Amino acid sequence: MSTSRAELGLQAALTSRMRPIDSLSLILRISLATTLSYLLARAVSGSALPIFAPITTLFVVQSSPFTTLGVTAQRVLGTGLGVLAATVYVTWLPVTWWSVFVAVLVSLLAARALPVGMTGQLQIPVAVVFVLALGPGDLSVDLWRVLDVALGAVVGVAAVFVLPPRPRLDEARVELAAYADELAGLLAQVAAEAGTHPVPLHDDTRHAFIRSSRALRVRAVSVRDAVTQAAESTRFNPRARALGVELEQLEDRMVWLTRLAIHCRSLAGSVDRVYDRPGPAPALPRAVLADLLGELGSLLRAVSLHGLDEDTLDASDRMAEDVRVAVEVTTASGDVVAALDSLTLLGRLEQLRESVAEGPRRVRTVEDAMGEPLEDDAVDPLSGAGERIRRMLGRD
Repeated sequence: MSTSRAELGLQAALTSRMRPIDSLSLILRISLATTLSYLLARAVSGSALPIFAPITTLFVVQSSPFTTLGVTAQRVLGTGLGVLAATVYVTWLPVTWWSVFVAVLVSLLAARALPVGMTGQLQIPVAVVFVLALGPGDLSVDLWRVLDVALGAVVGVAAVFVLPPRPRLDEARVELAAYADELAGLLAQVAAEAGTHPVPLHDDTRHAFIRSSRALRVRAVSVRDAVTQAAESTRFNPRARALGVELEQLEDRMVWLTRLAIHCRSLAGSVDRVYDRPGPAPALPRAVLADLLGELGSLLRAVSLHGLDEDTLDASDRMAEDVRVAVEVTTASGDVVAALDSLTLLGRLEQLRESVAEGPRRVRTVEDAMGEPLEDDAVDPLSGAGERIRRMLGRD
């Protein structure tokens, strides 16, 4: 799901999913709203057993106005259709095992065709089963079953707009900070392990840091989910009127870190293929690589914590000079093959340094920021590496 508030529209609402009940305040809100819905249904509903109103309220109250509206739309649509169709169904057919089977089968096929999320789709068969269990009634009772759903939905929506919940930006801040630390930690792990194995690794054996590199793909999902939840918590929320700029900054930071993660995984894959392998040793000494990776990790942490300031820009310039010197030393190596692998690696280091030094900036998507498809460390295009090396050497 997109994280931009401007893109959280009708389609996103109709496919929004229920969030876990993760706070005591949400538990209290749901309990009070469901109780109120039950009392109102008993007071005004013409149903003999007005259960659809409190059941609807129980499920539609979510941790944000946007998610509540989305789940409400799905449940009202699904439950309304299910109750209406099942009411007509039980009026004409007896409730037997085969009629229940046919009703559930048809309701599931109809639910599958709806352009809504799982929440709305399941409401149709659930409503059908409820109506089948209650049996047929007269026209007024049947109509009140549908109206009870609407009543429960209205109470649920009011529960999040009368006293709007707090926007959930803190979780996104924590996730993004942890993500930056993990990227810097991966660089430190690569620096500590590369070139230290006393016996060359087999072709099918990877360095230990590759496991950490691959784990970043899972981490990226949780980071994106946290930022998405932050965006949802501010959409239509009266308490979030002044948080638009901060949310944009969180989204920019997520895209920036995702871009860095792709480069970090690419760099880790290159180091894995070059160091501790049979054949000539890399032209770039292990100690030099470790120093450069240490500088890069420190720069990443500094920019993540403090943004782009005079100190971080100076650190970036110092690292660029260190990479330039490393390129010159590597170019002077007599082993062409070893020098080529090391130069490619230095090109990736420089590319990552430039991305870190750019800091978060306004882009539409991660793909736009990268200018290339998102791939893992096994697929690593070398676009721009040669140009960077020539520039670092001062050649056109």
